Amino acid sequence: MTPIKFVLRYTAIPFTAIVAVVVWAVIPSSKEVDARQYAALSRGYASFPLPFRHEIAEAMDEGRISDRRYQTLVRDSLGNGVALDWPASGVADVVAERRRLAELLKADAGLEEHQQ
Repeated sequence: MTPIKFVLRYTAIPFTAIVAVVVWAVIPSSKEVDARQYAALSRGYASFPLPFRHEIAEAMDEGRISDRRYQTLVRDSLGNGVALDWPASGVADVVAERRRLAELLKADAGLEEHQQ
């Protein structure tokens, strides 16, 4: 076996496969959540405990919530005793639901006290 065949067979091809799987796993989870997920957060926001509201604010630091951050929020919500429920109807588009959640975060006095 020549050195080039050895490198291609035992190094380059497995490395390329690993990189492809990592890219495949990361790209879909970096997209923004949909309107129902924003609506679930905004409709139950008033009843959420303060630490969980702080986690939502941190997730919205970039102005949107990625799918990966939402998955973390769902796990943290269960740890805080909160079950997120997607609304069955009355959901606007992503921009409107994101704006509604951002307004709730901005108006939350308890969140401001917690950050100081």
